[in-house]
Amino acid sequence: MSFEIMSYSRWLDSKYYTHWHDSKAQNKDDEIFTCHTQLWRSHNITYSECKIFSENILKLKGRMNEVDDDEDAIEIQGYMKQFMTDVDTEYDYEKS
Repeated sequence: MSFEIMSYSRWLDSKYYTHWHDSKAQNKDDEIFTCHTQLWRSHNITYSECKIFSENILKLKGRMNEVDDDEDAIEIQGYMKQFMTDVDTEYDYEKS
């Protein structure tokens, strides 16, 4: 079972395109969440960083300068939480 091709948001229904980046990581803390804020601009954020940013809007906005309002930051935090749930599920599945 692999969730790595998942997209959490697309341009059609969001200002952001977000997905689980296929990074060939060997442990879940190194898995990558990618957020495209524009066609030419993206942010690769590790699972470990997502744990921090999903709980702290100021740190998220500090890392992603083009996200300047709380509503957008909360939207991205939701996608990060979905990503972390999927990563947890994938790694729990691999253990069983």
